[in-house]
Amino acid sequence: MDFKLILGLGKPDIKKMEREKDIKGLIRAMGYDNDEYIRKEAAFALGKITDSQSPIYTIKNENTPLEDTSNESLNNLSLEKLITSLKDNNWGIRMNAAKTLVEIGEPAVENLINSLEDNDWQVRWYAAEILGEIGDVRGIKPLIKLLNDNNNGVQSNSSIALIKIGKPCVDILIDNLNSKEWQIREHITEILGEIGDVRSIEPLTKSLNDKNGDVRMAAEISIEKINNKE
Repeated sequence: MDFKLILGLGKPDIKKMEREKDIKGLIRAMGYDNDEYIRKEAAFALGKITDSQSPIYTIKNENTPLEDTSNESLNNLSLEKLITSLKDNNWGIRMNAAKTLVEIGEPAVENLINSLEDNDWQVRWYAAEILGEIGDVRGIKPLIKLLNDNNNGVQSNSSIALIKIGKPCVDILIDNLNSKEWQIREHITEILGEIGDVRSIEPLTKSLNDKNGDVRMAAEISIEKINNKE
């Protein structure tokens, strides 16, 4: 154990961590406040290790040796560190943190769902995108709530995420066509059109009588899209 590093007395040895596939060490290094270059190098090293052509390595706890545990979760501290890195000033660090969370997959879902309520719009933006890539149905309802986010980019990423999750969303989306928020109703009508499931036609037809003109227009377009796919 490198006590100097823990105490902040020395710079992380990124090359060594990369060679040893030290995921936990690299995640910690991404939070090294004294040197943006170190954070950047750690992020890119982490991206290499979690490349889609390589095994995904995780560490279960402080006393567990490094091993291939692709279906097991990183501990919460590591996940929180990765999510915190989604708001880093460096674009490369944000992208590699996002990539790593996608690679971790289902074990990261609960942390990502919690991050949909983060005060930083960038975290909400990335969390929505990552949940769409992972495709876990637990993300559906929280993503629907974000369709009325005060940031348009977050709204858009939430819509895209739900479209990527696809047909497992349909019933829940239909249930939310009665939302009090017209923005949510409008987004849902658009999403249902992109998913293209015929189950949506009847509820979308009802939306043609929605009190909001944008919702009515979106419903008309979506019905046409679904009919054209048939």
